[in-house]
Order: sequence, then structure tokens, then C-alpha cells
Amino acid sequence: MKILKSKRTNNTVSLEIEVSLEILDEGITKAFNSMVKQAKVPGFRAGKVPRNVFEKHYGKEILLKDGITEAVNITYLKAIQEEKLDVVDYPQNLSINEYKENEPLTFTCDVDVKPEIKVDKYKGIKVEKEAVAISEDLIQAQLQQLQNSAVEYKVVERDVQKEDLLKANVEATIDGEGFSKWTKENVGVGVGTSIFSEKFDDNLVGKKANEELSFSVDYDKEYHLKDVAGKKVDFKVVVTEVKEKFVPEVTDELVSKLTQYKTAAELKENIQKSLEDQRKNEVDEKLKTDLIDSIIDKTSFDIPESMLKYELEQDKAYFAATIKQSGGTIETYLKMTQQSEEDFNKQLMTNTEKRVKQQLVIEAIEKKEGITADDKDIKEEIQRMKPEATTDEKIAEERQKINENGLTQMIKQKKVFDFLIEHAKIVEKKA
Repeated sequence: MKILKSKRTNNTVSLEIEVSLEILDEGITKAFNSMVKQAKVPGFRAGKVPRNVFEKHYGKEILLKDGITEAVNITYLKAIQEEKLDVVDYPQNLSINEYKENEPLTFTCDVDVKPEIKVDKYKGIKVEKEAVAISEDLIQAQLQQLQNSAVEYKVVERDVQKEDLLKANVEATIDGEGFSKWTKENVGVGVGTSIFSEKFDDNLVGKKANEELSFSVDYDKEYHLKDVAGKKVDFKVVVTEVKEKFVPEVTDELVSKLTQYKTAAELKENIQKSLEDQRKNEVDEKLKTDLIDSIIDKTSFDIPESMLKYELEQDKAYFAATIKQSGGTIETYLKMTQQSEEDFNKQLMTNTEKRVKQQLVIEAIEKKEGITADDKDIKEEIQRMKPEATTDEKIAEERQKINENGLTQMIKQKKVFDFLIEHAKIVEKKA
């Protein structure tokens, strides 16, 4: 295999490559081994036909067609490895010259490669870092979830109030005709939950149990139940039972009963730490995004269209696989969000282009700063993800299970962000 010409114009490399006789023979042999499995020649079992017999029976040309294609593929892959080309799409404008027996074959093609991004202004970037402080309101909101899980409803003898849980006999009519969907006995009504509507609930507040109530509710045309949308519904309601909502205090007894913690103070401390860890991660991710976006704003890009199209298809495939897990499709997602496919593609392309720019900048800094991920880095990262991997043997086992190339890229990316943060001018925002 020889590379006769390699010329780069912007992000496209034009190649002229010579296929050696050895690779040509290898390609033709692969074509023969594939075809002979289905070959039917009298006197021979399938897959056992000798090559010379096969060529006499079917002709050598049938092998040449597939064999040359195979040899070109083999040679092309060797060529891009030798030239260290970071290709982003399939080769274009492929032209194979005439085949001559016992002579090397030549072909030409164009291939799009990753752009060479020049990054200069990535040290000393001034960015603001948000505060990590957690408000008391956020902690109380978490505690309230625990309280709500232990709520009790008790029968009371008083007028109806918001948040009460009622039992009621409901009779509903529309234009004098009974509406069976809403005509029920002993139906549960949570006051304020708007089962029948907010206006329905408002008519019950302040009323007594066993008191017969008559009122009407006008429903908007947009109401979710088509049977009553845009209509007036007449109600007769008798509340037969009133239950009041009792929310327990957050005591040591409640905490030890419902959680793994023994005291309310211990639970509150854990909630605060958990919220702080979550907030710290959010702040750190935003800091990284702000840093990389600042560098992108100072960097010129010339991204091949083929690269963006390829990455867009990858993002669409990932999105489709994600929503498929919950039983959805892109089509149902578009209907639910009232988007056209064109709008969806535009929005996705915006995100794709931003992601590609971020990755190109990160890779350019990696290259310029000589950032690498060695064997020690990989082992340490495996141990961080799998603390139980305490020996070389266990680390080796885990290493067999992972995508090591992906892990290497992740480690190098982390090192780039560590480098940028170390050399940035970070201003801490006040809480």
C-alpha cells in the first residue's frame, strides 16, 4: 500500500492510493471465501469448491468485482491510519482506476476530517462562580415531604374547609338531563384538588355536613372533559362526612419510624449535606460550561457540514433510544410538544453544533497542553467508579467490561477542565 498523494484543503483531504498486489489478492480471497459458501457446482458440496474450479464455473470477473471493493476498503483504512486522519464521514468522490492483472490498482477519494482548531485565549479567563449556600426554605421543603407521607385524616364535626377530605353524594345534570359520569354516591372529594373543578370546591367551603347544596358551574370550552366543555352543569350535593388533614410534627419519633435516621437533627443535617452536594455539582457544571463557552466565543470554527450531519444523526438516535425506554417515539414526542419535525431538527442541530464546538475546543487544548491519560489514570478512575476493585486482578476484570476509549476521553476531558479552572480568574458570587 502506497499513498501517492495527500492534499488537505480546509477540512477535506484528497487522497490517491495504490493498492498492492498482496492486498488485492487478500481482497479477492475474502470475496471467494464468502461466495463459495453458496456456490453450487456439480460434484462438489457447498463450501468445498476449489478456487480454480469456481473461477472456471462462474468466471473470475465475479470475484474481481467484490474482491477489488474489499481490497480498496482494506487499503483505505490502512491509509487513514498511516496519515493519522481523524475522519468524520465516509469517503466521497471515490474513483477506482482500471484493473490490470498482475499490476497494483490505484484509486482516489476525498474525505472530510476534523477541523484544526487554534485556541489561544484559554488561560486567565474571568468567570463568576455561583454560591453553594442552601436556604432554610429548601430544607423545610424536604422535611415537608416526610410530613406529607405521614398525613392522617380524622373525622370532624365542623364546616368544610380547604384541604378537607369529604365523602359526598353528587347529582349532576346538564340541560335537565342526568350526567351519569358525575352522578355518584359516597364519592371522595379532596377540597382544593379540583376533581370536578375549582369552582365546585369553592361552593363546598363553609358548608355543613348533611346539608343539601344546589349550585351551577360554567365550564370553559377548553375543559379537558369534552362532555362538559363549554356547558353549564347543575349540581346537587350532600356532604356526608368531613375529614380534617392532620400533618405531624417532625419529631425524633417520626424520623426514626420513617427513615434510617434516629433524630430530627440528624435527618436535617443529612438533608442539608445532600442539598449542598447537589448544588455544588450544579455550580461546578455551570462553571465548566461558562469557561468553555467563553473560549468558544474567542475561537474561529470551520466545521465540515458532513460532521454536523453525522453528529446530528447520532444525537437523534440517542434521543429516540431514550424516549423508547418509556414507550415513546419521536413522532409521539412531536405531537405531545406540538412541534414540527423541522423545528425539532433545528433545535437539535443547535444543541449538536454547540456540543461539537465544545468537544473540538477541549481536544485542541488537550493537544496544545499535552494532556494525556496513562495506565495509572485509568486504574485510578476504575477504582473511583468501582471502590470494591481493590486488587490488580479485580481492576483488570472491570477493565474488560468498560469502553476504555470512552473512559480515556473522559479522563482527558476532566484534566482539561481541571487545568482551565486552575488557570482561571474565578470570582465567587455572594449568596
